[in-house]
Amino acid sequence: MLESRFSRNTPLVVFIGVFATLGVQIASAEEDSHVFLRFAGDFIQHVEQTDADVTGVPVGPTSLLGLVRAKVKGNLGRADLTAATKAYNPIPAPDLDNCPAGFFKVVVITDNSLVFTFSDLSLLYGNGQGVVCVNFGTGEQYLAVEGEWLGGTGRFRNAKGEFSIRFDEYIPVNPNTQIVAEAGTISGTLIRDH
Repeated sequence: MLESRFSRNTPLVVFIGVFATLGVQIASAEEDSHVFLRFAGDFIQHVEQTDADVTGVPVGPTSLLGLVRAKVKGNLGRADLTAATKAYNPIPAPDLDNCPAGFFKVVVITDNSLVFTFSDLSLLYGNGQGVVCVNFGTGEQYLAVEGEWLGGTGRFRNAKGEFSIRFDEYIPVNPNTQIVAEAGTISGTLIRDH
């Protein structure tokens, strides 16, 4: 009697198929990926805000914050970015931990909250802290923010990980309106738990 080689290998083929499917599902359940995004937009400085609790009831003094509106593109897709930044000005002092050599820390960023709205309407959000440093000899500025992803919706639901923001351009447009043109990169890691 003739026997087909395929029929002898069928259990092996089925086993490999099931194993491969389970492997893909396990890998996609927690996907760790590198993030690289470029952004460009505007930064409106010195917007007055009354501090409030989580319900929106005013609880503190008035403080200043900055608002960013930017376009983003990169390996996560295209998005609109909105960010709110709270900062304070310390007494300028050398700080080699946060600023490059020869730079003085002039601003400490205590909160830098980001919300990305992608074209498929998925949201990704996070918060960071950072510094603004100036080399008073050259007038050069250094701005950096380090933060964590706090979650998202759609394809970024339950997102976590870390990000770094570096600024390539930071150009004051008009001191009377306190608007700045800025551009830079956002890099880091993103873990998506599906």
